[in-house]
Amino acid sequence: MWNAGRETSSPGTELSENQAKKEKERLIKELQLITEERNDLRDRLRFLTERSMKNRSHFRPNPYYEDMERMEEAVMSILHNLEMENTEVHENNHKLKKEITFSR
Repeated sequence: MWNAGRETSSPGTELSENQAKKEKERLIKELQLITEERNDLRDRLRFLTERSMKNRSHFRPNPYYEDMERMEEAVMSILHNLEMENTEVHENNHKLKKEITFSR
């Protein structure tokens, strides 16, 4: 008699527990897929946002980078001037060698 008030597990209860377990696994898989999709979309948004920021006229990427660009431009200008001067000196040297050989 003391067992009369207790419920025993019946096949119906086990079936609902199995169904609940399967539903839980399905929901976990669905949650994982949704999370992966969200992360992918977040990465795409970050990429597009960064790209659009670089294309804005008021956007200044890095002041040190801009300084380096200016320094590179100045160095390239000096290099060009030195190359031109070197070419002139080489031509003058060649002319002087011709004159020396002609006068001998």
